[in-house]
Amino acid sequence: MTSCFPQKINQTEYIRKNEKRILRKISNGLGFFIFFYYISMILLQSVFIVLTNISMDGASELTPLFLIETIGAVGSSLLVGLLYLLISNRKLSDTVATKPVKINLMIPVIFVGMAVSMTANSASQILAENFSIFGVENKVDMSITVTSGVEAVLYIIATAVVPAFAEEFAFRGIILGSLRKYGDVFSIIASAVMFGLMHRNTTQIIFAFILGLIFGFITCKTNSIIPSVIIHFLNNLYAVILDMLNTTGVITDRRYTSIYFLLVALFCILGLLSFLYLIKNNKSFFNISDKGILDYVFAEYLTLKDKFVSFFINPGILIIGIWFIIETILNMGAI
Repeated sequence: MTSCFPQKINQTEYIRKNEKRILRKISNGLGFFIFFYYISMILLQSVFIVLTNISMDGASELTPLFLIETIGAVGSSLLVGLLYLLISNRKLSDTVATKPVKINLMIPVIFVGMAVSMTANSASQILAENFSIFGVENKVDMSITVTSGVEAVLYIIATAVVPAFAEEFAFRGIILGSLRKYGDVFSIIASAVMFGLMHRNTTQIIFAFILGLIFGFITCKTNSIIPSVIIHFLNNLYAVILDMLNTTGVITDRRYTSIYFLLVALFCILGLLSFLYLIKNNKSFFNISDKGILDYVFAEYLTLKDKFVSFFINPGILIIGIWFIIETILNMGAI
């Protein structure tokens, strides 16, 4: 009886090579998904700016600009995301995890996530403030001064609500969900790297990467993107409120600093208590393997190195990765 496998290649090596090819194909598609997600967001926003004859300068024009940003972010994530699922012949329900999470698990994981977020945010701010040591600075000014209550509400929607939904749907939903059959560790790190690079500035890349890790971990542990959407929203809301307090001058610098450290301390304490609660109820909760939760036997033929090489070395990921790196460099300049 003849073997169905090529001569001089044993069964294990044949499966391994085939799985690397399949993973490269999946990763290539995800790379182009990120590319078109990013491009379509810019194009949608640009089209609406042209149609409404709005310039990018002037506080009086913040209201329509917030609306344009909202439409662009939601439209691009949904349209490109659903198109990707259609082309790749994947079901939304099989890719994006939305399992209901019990309240006694939801609350502690949110507090743990926020504690990590506060710590990472403080560390990234310290790092950003010391970039001058290396002769570079981040040129991107992310502060906005709102002039009315309507602008404040729209600022929160555009900066806190919409990104939480759109980015989690794209990165923890489609990207992590598409890779997860190859293991949790691999899918978490791969999606977090791309999430960090997408932010394209030195102030946010490391911070976003760390958030991507905790968002991905929580998504895998709860089998739902809902907790990560909530944490993402709370993190952005915290940043937006502090930004408005800082730029509008409604409070003194001393009071602003006090509020900042109070919130950081509060979330860190709640995060620590939640961590102890989760450990007490499930000692293995913070353990994670690279086997994933899906019964995909062939994934075991690939090492972690095989998975990362297959993910990053393909046209789709290389194109969008290099693009993001170039933009990051352009957003930095000599002082």
